[in-house]
Amino acid sequence: MASAIKILVLDDNVDVAQGVGEILEISGYDYQLVHDGKGAIQQFLTGTFDLGLFDVRMPGINGVEAFLEIRRAMPTANILMMTGYADDKLVMSALDNGALGVLSKPFDPDEMLSKIEMTVSNLTVAA
Repeated sequence: MASAIKILVLDDNVDVAQGVGEILEISGYDYQLVHDGKGAIQQFLTGTFDLGLFDVRMPGINGVEAFLEIRRAMPTANILMMTGYADDKLVMSALDNGALGVLSKPFDPDEMLSKIEMTVSNLTVAA
């Protein structure tokens, strides 16, 4: 099932994004990395992604703003937020507007994959 799922990873920290990508690759997921909110919006809306993993706090367009913009154009977009902040109004805004959940940083690879698996098990794969 993992190989059929396409995931867009948004994180301004290149090392974190690459680490997430490596975990996804080892697990058989198809993924793409992007490091800014504007790029995430463009890639998600022009690609066929089943799931997004978006960092919350970033310079410029943050992950929540990118998520909300994508959701306006694509109401069924599936996004999990990633954050290192325990109590974050941005996270609550994302959840209130349909984000599927939150991955807390730093995350254990097994916990991250478990959350992704639980999420994608409820998704319809993009055509």
